[in-house]
Amino acid sequence: MNVVPKEFIRVMPDTMREFISELFQKAGTSEEDAAHIANLLVLTDLRGVFSHGTRQTPGYVGMMLDGKVNPRPNVQCIDESPTTAVFDGDGGMGHFASFHAAKAAVNKAKEMGLGAATSRNHFHFGSAGKYTRLALEVDCVGFAVSCHRFRHSPGGMIATATAASPMSFAIPAGNQPPIVVDMAIGIDTNQPFEQAFKQSPAAYFKMLGLSHVSHALGGMMAGIWLFDQPPDPPIIWEGANQGAFISVIDISRFRPLDEFKEEIDQHIHEARQMQPAPGYDRSDLPGGLEWEREQEWSEIGIPVSDGHQDQLKNVAERVGIPTPF
Repeated sequence: MNVVPKEFIRVMPDTMREFISELFQKAGTSEEDAAHIANLLVLTDLRGVFSHGTRQTPGYVGMMLDGKVNPRPNVQCIDESPTTAVFDGDGGMGHFASFHAAKAAVNKAKEMGLGAATSRNHFHFGSAGKYTRLALEVDCVGFAVSCHRFRHSPGGMIATATAASPMSFAIPAGNQPPIVVDMAIGIDTNQPFEQAFKQSPAAYFKMLGLSHVSHALGGMMAGIWLFDQPPDPPIIWEGANQGAFISVIDISRFRPLDEFKEEIDQHIHEARQMQPAPGYDRSDLPGGLEWEREQEWSEIGIPVSDGHQDQLKNVAERVGIPTPF
């Protein structure tokens, strides 16, 4: 899904932002919140992460129209210390509560050296890299995970107990593109599970370990689990089953920032001179390709496939507005 489509039209970012914002407003979101989530989704498209960009709009808008997600949440910080914060999402999209949490973590890191925040009682927060990239803007390291509420099946195989939770790390650089790992902790394969597992059992067990870091921090520590007791506050919005954990580190508290960036730049540059992986025509570290796409597509437009267009046309018809393409 996150490859450039062979057949597409180009849609300029501002055009897409205005359209997506109008869709969310029709679903009941405030103008300010609609502009915010539209901007985050379009930024995700610009990086080529189509799975978590504007293609998510029909699902998000549908959840609001169906009364499963609060279109006008009152996001609140319900607990705070000099280095930590806890945000309640009031049943809305995670793009609101988790963004507040990320901003709080950034501010606390710049003031105290380290900052961390959780968010809970909200729906999907999209791609985790949206939040770690906020740390890059102030020369900090960012880390983010999220999880949704679920139960393991006692009869299932342990290697499948991952729930594909998102995880992101972001490391600032100087002249090179920053290192940004933005991934779902899962493996997409067309092979039957048993066959894929036999080919690479180590990958599945590493995935299992990483996913349960997400569950513990973005789920249990965020306060979304509550298996054996009624949730407090009670669940009003059916879709509000997710949480997140975001932490930020101020590099300058550990060593001079210019020295760090110089070494990171050299490290990235040397990696990009290596031979590409089989089947690829370039060598890069995570985040490099997304960085280049964002620069280029901001100028020439987002490639929007036929299927992508159809999804957006369908939700536009549902709320009664025209599409810009």
